[in-house]
Amino acid sequence: MFGIVRNIPRGAGRFPLTSKRGHNFYKGTRSGAMGRHTKRGGYMIDWEKVRTFVVPDLEGFKLHPYVSRKAISPQGEGAFTAQKYLDSTQN
Repeated sequence: MFGIVRNIPRGAGRFPLTSKRGHNFYKGTRSGAMGRHTKRGGYMIDWEKVRTFVVPDLEGFKLHPYVSRKAISPQGEGAFTAQKYLDSTQN
């Protein structure tokens, strides 16, 4: 009997613990709370906990974006369907 009990934890650690495995396990998204719940069901935002991003001045920056600003947007062409694929391979 002690051999069976001793081997149960060894097999229990083989798979990652997800929300589908384990009883009442909630993994979350690692996003911190930005406020607190009020007594009446509302939510008060604590503005000191809200993330802010400081973007530097990019005037005169030598690197270029991956996509040119002159690139033509593919609006109006619709979805790339199987028929469009066949037409493009036959030409």
